[in-house]
Amino acid sequence: MLIAQQLIGWPNYLLTNVTGHNYHEKQREGRGKGKHNGAGGGVNHFDPRSPLYEAKDAKLIVLSDIGLILAASALYYLGNKFGWANLAVWYFVPYLWVNHWLGKSYISEIALNREHLLTFLSVAITFLQHTDPTLPHYHTEEWNFVRGAAATIDRECGFIGRHLLHGIVETHVLHHYVSSIPFYNADEASDAIRPVMGKHYRSDTDGGFFGFLGAMYKSARWCQWVEPSAEATGNGKHILFFRNRNGLGTKPAKVAAAN
Repeated sequence: MLIAQQLIGWPNYLLTNVTGHNYHEKQREGRGKGKHNGAGGGVNHFDPRSPLYEAKDAKLIVLSDIGLILAASALYYLGNKFGWANLAVWYFVPYLWVNHWLGKSYISEIALNREHLLTFLSVAITFLQHTDPTLPHYHTEEWNFVRGAAATIDRECGFIGRHLLHGIVETHVLHHYVSSIPFYNADEASDAIRPVMGKHYRSDTDGGFFGFLGAMYKSARWCQWVEPSAEATGNGKHILFFRNRNGLGTKPAKVAAAN
């Protein structure tokens, strides 16, 4: 599962919006009627008619698609001229490595080819920013912006996170609350929000970069779906936590077989 996520998770997200929200009927311009996540559902990041965008974005998506076609054409030319084995070694293998680390992007409203050429978040990093046994999920009855924004975790990725990725691993909780703060002020701002958030602030910084790799394996083993705690009552039934099939942590709730 973890290998599949790292290899095809990002392309699958772009093509089918898998793991993205699935409330497209609520798109205010009516672009989501009858559309849903998954293959053939009409929700992807390359279609200017997609409910992921507003009508004003359509021309930008077309420009992005043209950029992708030009890039693919250049790769096809290079493969024919220099050999596909050379292209595999010098492009596709490095691409797989970049895809492992560099996945979901922050999207700019004005950039060409914006889903592929902007500042990228890694597949692994994005997974670990939002996946940890301690993180809650909320049904609509209990969700609000402050709670949802707190459902993330800061981690430590050593030199790579601090200097190559400008702290996106280490200051992600802050980003959920105030995404406009530039990276060079993010550490100071993170220090400011910790005492305000108190016990609701989460971080896992043990072990640096190697601890980060270990957390990826741990989260894949511990975090496989979410459900309310078996003993939850009242509003607590609308707050969900990760469970797994590996016998780790709280046991999954027992669900009666459907007739």
